[in-house]
Amino acid sequence: MASMKSTVRYYYIDNLRVAVIMLVISLHLAVTYSNLGLWYYNEHHAKEFFGQVFFGLFQTFVQGFSMGLLFLVAGYFTPGALDRKGLGRFLKDRWRRLGLPSLVYLLAVTPFIIWVEVPSPAWTYGASSFFEFYWKYLMSAGMHLLGIGPMWFALALLIFSIIYALLKTIRPGTANTGADRGSTTFGTLTALIMIIAVGAFLIRLVFPLGTMFWGMQLCYFSSYIVLYIAGILAYRTNFYERITSAVGKRWLIAGLIIGLAGLFVLKLIAGVYDFSAHTLNIKPFTGSFGGGVSWLSISFALWESFVAVSMTVGLMALFRDKLNFGGNLARKLSDSAFAVYVFHPPIIIAVTLVMQTIIVAPVFKWAIASLICVPLCFLLAYHVLLRVPVLNKIL
Repeated sequence: MASMKSTVRYYYIDNLRVAVIMLVISLHLAVTYSNLGLWYYNEHHAKEFFGQVFFGLFQTFVQGFSMGLLFLVAGYFTPGALDRKGLGRFLKDRWRRLGLPSLVYLLAVTPFIIWVEVPSPAWTYGASSFFEFYWKYLMSAGMHLLGIGPMWFALALLIFSIIYALLKTIRPGTANTGADRGSTTFGTLTALIMIIAVGAFLIRLVFPLGTMFWGMQLCYFSSYIVLYIAGILAYRTNFYERITSAVGKRWLIAGLIIGLAGLFVLKLIAGVYDFSAHTLNIKPFTGSFGGGVSWLSISFALWESFVAVSMTVGLMALFRDKLNFGGNLARKLSDSAFAVYVFHPPIIIAVTLVMQTIIVAPVFKWAIASLICVPLCFLLAYHVLLRVPVLNKIL
């Protein structure tokens, strides 16, 4: 078991993590060109129906499973790290790998973005110099809301890790609990879907879609918390190795087909799309599905939980069976993955600013930007950022 965890599991899970981070880059580029969501730089275009439908489906679908997958992968590696290092060293390492990069982003990356790349009076507080701006930034609540950016993930993961470590210290349990039990795949995954859906529905009664709390969209945290716990249990019980290739394939196909088709139908029924009079009319997504006691809110919570679980299971099985390798390129991508996650915002903003003069449909512009930004982010991360003496200690 120890040998398998250090070889087989490491490669396919690392490769999956790299793929999801590539998706995150494309997702943020989609927000840039669609204006469906909050990002540092949104490029405004005349709205055209196909593009808005595409971006709406793509962004919602990817949001439905991508970050949950990262939490699951993080949860998967947490028990082994705690077992090897012990509580003190584990917490120190989590602070170094999650807390310090979040501080770097908060104190350096965001100020660079909003002062150098996309300055605006609303973000620079009307300051006449960088030092005046920086002081106001540090003293403002905006630092917490805007400044943390995508590093909300690292902050949340740090909190999850501390809670798990403390609970594990209080109640050690047994390392191999459930490892030899038979697979109850369908029942287990169905229960997982229902738990996430109920959690999402309840959370959104307080934090509807579109709301922020200290830079975090708590409306999505049901799947993040449950999948983080599922990752821990998967490590302890060897659960994902017990999912057959056929089962994984069925869940992946179901996630793609039912997920995308179901989302389109839900939006259509809810009146998000208006095909009448040959005019574009796409209503705000969050207004229909955002929260509250309604069949739309319940339906979207169920849809989202199904996509999160089906895509997670399907992609885990796919990468285990087809992409379980650790060659030179895979190793470089894996080594660079977290640095890419931390520093991709200023890189993709720079690229999209350079591309402002290109006049094409937003969907095509997004595709071009993705083809440029994904490899560029990994190249800069591996050959530049990981060579910086201070950064290479925390990334």
